[in-house]
Amino acid sequence: MLVLDTLKAQLSIPISKNWTYQSVNDEPWLNCQIPNSIYNILEQSNIIQSPFLGNSEAKLDWISKKTWVFKNTFDLDLQDIQHEHIEIQFKDLDTYAEVYLNDSLLGKTYNAFRTWTFDIKKIVKPIQNELKIVFQSAPVIADSLYRNLDAALPGDMRVTSRKPQYHFGWDFGPKYPGCGIMSTPTIQFWNHIKLEDIAIQTRAIHHQNADVDLCLTGMSDREETYQVVWTLDQLSFSQNINIPAGSFYIKLKHQIPNPKLWWPNGSGESYLYSLKVQIKNQQKNILTHKENSTGIRTIKLISKKDKWGQGFYFQVNGKPIFIKGSNYIPQDIFQTRNQDHSRLLHDIKECHFNMVRIWGGGNYESDTFYSTCDRLGIMVWQDFMYACAMYPGDALFIENIKFEAEEQVRRLSKYPCLALWCGNNENNEAWHRWGWQTGLSHQTKTKLWEHYQKIFNQVLPNIVTTFSNHQSYWESSPLFGRGDKRFKHEGDAHDWGVWHDEMPFESFEQRIPRFMSEMGFQSLPNIHTIHTFVESGELSLENPSILSHQKHPRGNQLIQKYLERDLPKPKTFEDLIYLNQINQAEGIGLAIKAHRRAKPYCMGTLYWQLNDCWPGISWSGIDYYGHWKAMQHKVKELYQPVIMTTRESGDLVEVFITSDLLFPITSQIEISHIDFIGKFLTKDTFTVNLKTNQSKRIFTFDKRQIQAPNNEFNSLLSLKWTYNKTTGQAVHFFAKFKELKLTKPDYQIKSSSFKDDEYKFTISANTFCKSVFFDLGPSVDFFPNFVDLLPNQEQEITVKTELKKITLEQMTIKSLYDFLEINP
Repeated sequence: MLVLDTLKAQLSIPISKNWTYQSVNDEPWLNCQIPNSIYNILEQSNIIQSPFLGNSEAKLDWISKKTWVFKNTFDLDLQDIQHEHIEIQFKDLDTYAEVYLNDSLLGKTYNAFRTWTFDIKKIVKPIQNELKIVFQSAPVIADSLYRNLDAALPGDMRVTSRKPQYHFGWDFGPKYPGCGIMSTPTIQFWNHIKLEDIAIQTRAIHHQNADVDLCLTGMSDREETYQVVWTLDQLSFSQNINIPAGSFYIKLKHQIPNPKLWWPNGSGESYLYSLKVQIKNQQKNILTHKENSTGIRTIKLISKKDKWGQGFYFQVNGKPIFIKGSNYIPQDIFQTRNQDHSRLLHDIKECHFNMVRIWGGGNYESDTFYSTCDRLGIMVWQDFMYACAMYPGDALFIENIKFEAEEQVRRLSKYPCLALWCGNNENNEAWHRWGWQTGLSHQTKTKLWEHYQKIFNQVLPNIVTTFSNHQSYWESSPLFGRGDKRFKHEGDAHDWGVWHDEMPFESFEQRIPRFMSEMGFQSLPNIHTIHTFVESGELSLENPSILSHQKHPRGNQLIQKYLERDLPKPKTFEDLIYLNQINQAEGIGLAIKAHRRAKPYCMGTLYWQLNDCWPGISWSGIDYYGHWKAMQHKVKELYQPVIMTTRESGDLVEVFITSDLLFPITSQIEISHIDFIGKFLTKDTFTVNLKTNQSKRIFTFDKRQIQAPNNEFNSLLSLKWTYNKTTGQAVHFFAKFKELKLTKPDYQIKSSSFKDDEYKFTISANTFCKSVFFDLGPSVDFFPNFVDLLPNQEQEITVKTELKKITLEQMTIKSLYDFLEINP
């Protein structure tokens, strides 16, 4: 009986060992690890140097033009081969492949975002099965498809290929459009019925219960009545249902009493239920089963006309939530190289994020990514994979993307973190305001726009409506870009006035949208990251290795131009790194502060960008190796649940306090005007009552009362707040950073301890120190770093290291004073 039950149960085995590869007609066959990309495989085989080193990108262009073949030989258990259905399944085949088993062509793949499943029951044998996968060149095929289009589409040849678009090059990363087996293939065995996925979808939440659907996705070889038995934590349910032959998607309505809700980070507990589902036949034998974690919640995008224009905010379980987060790109140009998302996602939880936007030029992420977001309370704004282009609208392309979208919406909608489906990144804005229509005939423009409408306003929203967890759909991000005056008043905005249009950072304080879904500024990674890719020569922005890692055509010029406005001129390359990172942090910090104090008019910030796909110069706050730049430390400070910020209005400095908490608080406030050695010039203390989710002005300071010698160049406004045993502080300066008259600090370490690979010390200084930076080599990270030290105030620093003792002499310590001193 045990053998019989085992045979009837659904079974899956991986094909993970004994892989070899070669280029067509090349010998010999070489061993390789799978999953993997061809670039990584060639590096592991010592055939090429690191694709990240120097100007390797140009030298390795040949790889993407060749045909690559992968081969595996496997045996099957005699018991397994008795199953009625035997299939081979591939996820993340990148991209154009012919799949053979025992010299029989199983099929051809042409979409890296789809799962490909082939029936092998009649082909497979007990021993010596040969699996062969032949990858054709993606650039060659994409170019051929592009040349056969009726009109040249904006975005060039990449638009014809359902492959991660950033593989073809972007302004933050290299052009490496190779191939590979990006997930481990599996052999699937099943009898009668297989259950592919399960999900709980929340229709509504009431006072004492929640209306939910149990969603079942799978395949049946016959129409039959089965018993569905499932549990949600300690709750048990059972019912008989008729399942038709073929693929099925079934929703079973239920009501959950006294549900524990899933909340995003900072708003409550991200509670997850354990969901287990079994499907039994009439003899009560288990034919197939699945289990996962799930959450009960509602998330809605509210975009309605109001007194200001058209709003844009997220409502979770009926509560408006201010969004704090960033835009996420794939963590590697070779996605199998960096599949552990845990560190990055835990970092952003510590930085008080409640959302990431998965940008449309990359990948739909792994199940592990979304399940980690579930646990950490990180909502996901999910773009479909279309970015900065117009896409084909022929029947074959539409059929292909329908399969892709349906699979991804079904797969990802089971995760409670999934908050929004967005059709594309910037395609609508670009079509109307980037000059794409110039030179096109009326007939061509009409046809291309009809194709756009079909994909993004018919196919994709219909699939979201049918299969998602009642998630909202947004056609294109942004609704309006900076080229349209409505961008400040309606929907979400991408504001690249800072950077692309060279506007000063202060413009962020006047250009406040309803929701900022993109804005950013570039910075260099730290010196240790730069050393990993520079081949030789003096370190400078003109070094060929560094130039090859700057993908924005005006990037280095803009970095220097903005630096000259606010900060002293760097004398060395390491000075440039430090000052550039400070510039990025303070500039983007201005935007975040302006957005937060403007709520409920503005209800979110997703800055560009969170992370990197290689060690380069980019808009990221966390570099390729996980090192935090100054901006990431600043973001952690500014995304706290409660902050105080300032805004200058003529001679007045207005002080605001902002709370994102979903309950009222009472805060004790201290606002002091002090000089840089700590002398109090004025001091005000008072109590402020804040309502739920409120921002308000609480104080004004008249700059005309500042008298020499304590003028605007050698004094600051200190802001401190305390609530519920939580404290925070901020500072306001009256002059540009390069004009400040800082004094030389005397640092002191007063206490230290070591535990669990963390060294902690407390540091103070006798004078105010701006952006104190600690460094002790490439494998040591300090938290916080780039800190502002008020005079004689102790600051605890945590060091991720195995060192059991750290002294001042061991560390490199810099602050803004060091640069002002050599540039009086």
